[in-house]
Amino acid sequence: MKRWFTLSIVGSLLIAAGPATWELSQYSDWSKGKLKGVSLSREGVLQPGPAIGISLPLGEVSLWSMTSTSDGTVYLGTGPKGRIYRRKPNAKSLELAATLPEPHVFALSASPNGEIFAAGSPGGNVYRITAEGPKLYGQTGAKFLWSLAVNREGVFAGADDGRIFRLSPTVSEVYYETGQSNVTALAFDSKGSLLAGSDPNGILYRIPAKGKAQVLFDAPFTEIRTVTPLSEGQILFLAMGGAAAKRTENLAQPASGAATSGVPQVTTTITVTEEAQAGIDLKPKATPPAQAPQAAPAATAATTMDVPGLDRSAVYRLNTDLTVDSLYVTKEESLYDLAEREGKLYLSSDRMGRIYRLEEDRSATLLLETGESEIGRLVATSTGWLAAVTTSPKLLEVSASAAPPYEYESPVHEASNIALWGALQLNASGELRIETRSGNSAKPDATWSEWQPLKGTNLQSPAARYAQWRMKADRDFKLRSATLNYLPRNQPPILKSVTAVLAMVPSNAPKPQAAVAASSTYTLTITDTGEASSSSAGTASLLATRPAGRQLMLSWVAEDSDSDTLQYSLHFRAEDETEWKLLKNELTETNHSLDADTLADGRYLFRVTASDTLSNSSQTSKSASFTSVPVLLDQTPPKLDAAVREGNLIIECSDAASSIRRIEYSINAGRWIVVDAEDGIFDSREEKARTAIMLPPGEGIVTVRAFDAALNVALKKILVRP
Repeated sequence: MKRWFTLSIVGSLLIAAGPATWELSQYSDWSKGKLKGVSLSREGVLQPGPAIGISLPLGEVSLWSMTSTSDGTVYLGTGPKGRIYRRKPNAKSLELAATLPEPHVFALSASPNGEIFAAGSPGGNVYRITAEGPKLYGQTGAKFLWSLAVNREGVFAGADDGRIFRLSPTVSEVYYETGQSNVTALAFDSKGSLLAGSDPNGILYRIPAKGKAQVLFDAPFTEIRTVTPLSEGQILFLAMGGAAAKRTENLAQPASGAATSGVPQVTTTITVTEEAQAGIDLKPKATPPAQAPQAAPAATAATTMDVPGLDRSAVYRLNTDLTVDSLYVTKEESLYDLAEREGKLYLSSDRMGRIYRLEEDRSATLLLETGESEIGRLVATSTGWLAAVTTSPKLLEVSASAAPPYEYESPVHEASNIALWGALQLNASGELRIETRSGNSAKPDATWSEWQPLKGTNLQSPAARYAQWRMKADRDFKLRSATLNYLPRNQPPILKSVTAVLAMVPSNAPKPQAAVAASSTYTLTITDTGEASSSSAGTASLLATRPAGRQLMLSWVAEDSDSDTLQYSLHFRAEDETEWKLLKNELTETNHSLDADTLADGRYLFRVTASDTLSNSSQTSKSASFTSVPVLLDQTPPKLDAAVREGNLIIECSDAASSIRRIEYSINAGRWIVVDAEDGIFDSREEKARTAIMLPPGEGIVTVRAFDAALNVALKKILVRP
């Protein structure tokens, strides 16, 4: 096993990858799992929560709207067949209440006396739902109606052109024109004034009379989704990034040439929740002529994509003094509806169909996770809530009281490698049943092990890269944290490359480092002071010592996924040899240099071995090796023979290790003149060259030099006399 230990020789603590832990204790940790009948507080405590009592599927493509009457009867508006369903209190099924001529019922509203009104779109007609079926109540001439509100003055309808209509059996008029694109929410405050929410500037209006309005709040969101007045005069409202309006707007603009067969067309809408506000236009526009009802476009299922990091939804409270409090803001999901019950505020979302309870400290308790894609509408009842699932439409009846069974399934945890799973330690009260499973695919499938109960606190699941646990309970409990201990298998180091560089280093320089450039240039200065002396007779000569030595710089790149401390050994052998020779052992740096003169000319291989033995026991430590490509070491200059005959310079050159790369000559210490190879190219170890030269009158010196591939140079002086 990996251990923490002290290497007393060097007096430092070396920490291995060792046992690891995975802990769930924070809200963000728990919320990544699946909850069934379990609630989650912002403090990160799991405990019993509400349960889904009845699930009533509708068999429709979309569920757009929901309203309820004082006796608890609920009405649901759907599309694309214009059907309205009714569910009576405590009924175990839904019944068809009406079918509109228009395909979509985006808005429903109940009057104080229990009458139900429905808006048909496209077409902009409003109907009263009776026992005999839908009766046309009024026409607006708008294409889409998003919202309805009913009082004794008539039915108010919010349209897709920013207008609000008032309808009665005798009147159909424009009550107010917001200048916005859509009127997404309508309600009446405690004094009977009309409240309106809009899109795309997220403005909340109060409209006390025809043609008169007051802006109550300009939200930093695109849409006011829901408006809920309170009896004390306060107003709760929900603002979001426009996902709902964008989804339904797509119905008005089907793709060119798209079929109208009712098959959903998928559209992607990018929603930026902090876009610049376009300004508020309170001036009414001229009323366009009424339009005839149009054929239903194909229903469009839209996918919204929000910009990460920006606020997606918020709940506000408008106080009686017109100040606004921000009660809750989220970047993680879109909130679709709010409902008040017994003095508490409840929210529905598009993240696993969750329902939240807003606490007095403005934190949100995750009350219920339905597992649906979104809860579009939420209605409080005497026993709990009715939740409308807008995609794969269904009506859920949620009980306010907790009811077993309670279940929680953790997210999948990935170890860094195949891991041995140890103990699962719980900070909990109550009787919990824990099971675990493991596998090597990121998503649990048939290849994973079966769910197995703990043995004491220890997992019985086999060693694997991934693991998951689940909890079940039948009685009251609280689970505050869960910590899983595991030991990943030690992984070997990885060596990625070995580099060899031959560098010139001054003879008086300190030990070179791998970073010294091979192209370093050095200057030799020889000064004749006139003070040289010798014990022998004659004149002392100046001796030019070797200015630099050659160093072979070796460096390598290594890594360890366990973050272990690595130790290296370095071996070498000539290409024609069979046994490796140790060059250096117990290296902790990733470079090493040696005097190149200690190796004769030839082709050499260098092997680096990395080991994590400093961080692991001898039983679990791993090592890996990497061998370089052959490295040509050539330090011997070529053999050079040259002569001047009959005005021609004739040169022969050879090298034992590498090819000849360049030959040139100089006359009387003049500039160097390049000579071409006799066969046209310098590419072999033996080369010849011949060129005509012009010598000045009198005695002259011709100096010839030749370079091999390793830049070793050979010089030859030729004295030419007349």
